[in-house]
Amino acid sequence: MEALALYLLKSGALIALFYLAYYFLLRKETFFISNRWFLLFGLVTSVLLPLVTYKKVVWIDPLPSNIDWANLPYATVTAPAEQGFEIDWMLVSLIVYAIGIFGFLLTFFMDFYSLNRALKGRQILRQADYRFVDTDDKIAPFSYFNYIVYNSSLYSEAELANIIEHEKVHSNQNHTMDVLFARFFCIVFWFNPFVWLYKKAMLQNLEFIADAEATKNIEDKKSYQITLLKVTGHENCVDITNHFYQSLIKKRIVMLNKNQSNRISSWKYFLIIPLLAAFLVYFQVKVVAQEKPGAIVLEDGATFKLDKNTTDAEMKTQAERLKSEHGVTLKCSRVKRN
Repeated sequence: MEALALYLLKSGALIALFYLAYYFLLRKETFFISNRWFLLFGLVTSVLLPLVTYKKVVWIDPLPSNIDWANLPYATVTAPAEQGFEIDWMLVSLIVYAIGIFGFLLTFFMDFYSLNRALKGRQILRQADYRFVDTDDKIAPFSYFNYIVYNSSLYSEAELANIIEHEKVHSNQNHTMDVLFARFFCIVFWFNPFVWLYKKAMLQNLEFIADAEATKNIEDKKSYQITLLKVTGHENCVDITNHFYQSLIKKRIVMLNKNQSNRISSWKYFLIIPLLAAFLVYFQVKVVAQEKPGAIVLEDGATFKLDKNTTDAEMKTQAERLKSEHGVTLKCSRVKRN
């Protein structure tokens, strides 16, 4: 359980690191596609990097072999008195963690149920790779993989065209995978406030991507922005989908009209590398102590030296000599030569 707790702590710290790097360095840049991959890379790295360890060997002097064990002082050990009931806080934490996962998994499956109910029995219009679903429900337009769901009675023809262009971008670029991926991390790391901020940043960036790509095919960018404002009145949506309405509409409009970031600013992505290297050095180095190769010195002054250049045959000869001449049994197993 301690190993699991330490792993979750390290992974959570990396999630926080990537989020802070995005928030302070990248969120105001218009590198939306690059930001998408940066955020996805951050989630993958956060679960894999804590599993990577580097072994550092520390050489120590060997203990003397001529210790007189018979003359060593004895220590008296007194058994501790029987203690009363103590709460195993590690076990309690594990139970709370499991309950949290169960609760968020239940919510996740309820969202799938809501999505299935929204699609069940609806007439589906197939066009190229898309599946268009015109519903009577008063919900925000959304996409789920290649399904694009909307209520055409709520919008004019021009507004609906803007909405569909937006949702096509989500569908073409498989943004649903990002949404599900972020949701999975929110289930596993539900206790970490940074993972919820991370998910919000990912979904918001996906909207920036869809806005930027959709307006490339729309002549009247102003009408698109008006459509954004109108859709804010229909906020009902399924949490595991890409929906046209997202909070912070003002920020989306600002980013839509912002000048493209200078390519020189791309250097900011590389600032995460030394931070990850520092994480490996300080937290993922496993120190292993090994005795320095030395000589075996017996009480009668006889010396037997073994090192990395000693062959198996020589070790066998030395062992036989020790046994016959000094009554010492030498056993060597799993010999590794550095």
